[in-house]
This record gives sequence, C-alpha cells and structure tokens, in this order.
Amino acid sequence: MNMFDEARALRGTLEMCGITQGEMARRLGVSQSYIANKLRLLNHCENMQKKILDSGISERHARALLRLRDEGVREAVLDRVCREKMNVAECEALVDLLYCSEAPSTVGKAERLKRIDAFQNTLRQSLEVLSSLGVEARKRTSYYGNKTYITISIEE
Repeated sequence: MNMFDEARALRGTLEMCGITQGEMARRLGVSQSYIANKLRLLNHCENMQKKILDSGISERHARALLRLRDEGVREAVLDRVCREKMNVAECEALVDLLYCSEAPSTVGKAERLKRIDAFQNTLRQSLEVLSSLGVEARKRTSYYGNKTYITISIEE
C-alpha cells in the first residue's frame, strides 16, 4: 500500500465510522498529527500523486511540496527534486524559498517575521549544502534601523 492508498483508507474509515482524527489516532496507537499528515497528502491532485509515486520520492518530500499553492509550481519543483536527487532538507529549503516568493505582499508583522525566519533557515541550509560539497561559504548579518542586511560570501 502506497502513501496515497493509506491516506485514502484512513479517510474512508474516518467517514465510515464517523470518528475524529484524534479518536482514530488513539485506536491505532499513533498521534493525531500522524493522521492529519497522511490525510494532507490527498491535497495533491491525482496527476501529482501518480508523478510522486513514479518518482519514488519520500512522503516527507510529498508533504513539503504541499506548501506550494500553485499546482504547476509543485510539478516543476517535483521535476527539479527528482532531476537533482534532492534530499528532504534540500527539497524543503527550495520550497521555503519559493513559498516566500509566492507570499502576498501585505501580511501582518508576525507572518512577515515567520517568513523571514523561513528564508533565514533556507539560507542556512543552502550554506550547509555548499559546505558539504567542499565550498566555503559564509553569511554575515548586520542590522541598521529596522533593516537586516545579509551578506553571503562564497569561495570561488
């Protein structure tokens, strides 16, 4: 049974038994978030589900792709993840970067800070990837007024 079949079986059982995710989790001996994460996979359209299964990427990769709202962008990212044989951390970093660029320009301060944190994490992960490849890269952060300046230096 693949990840999507399992999610469909869970959804069917929830509907048939009329129980909550929490109750199902208790009966199965798993967390409610485990159930919710499985069910979220069904937010991929049938075409994407097939592509994900054919590609052989992990469930964590598939969940990371769900953060992208646009189905076409998801498909393009899936293609890139497969082509470049990205691990989950690399996939999540790419999704974070694209998610930030998809974000509407008018968001509250808390959401803006959350997205800045996501971007900072993406930078950190990217620098770690470069380092693992033997490329020296450094990030310097400075603050002036209400602005943050980030300087990246990469050894050629």
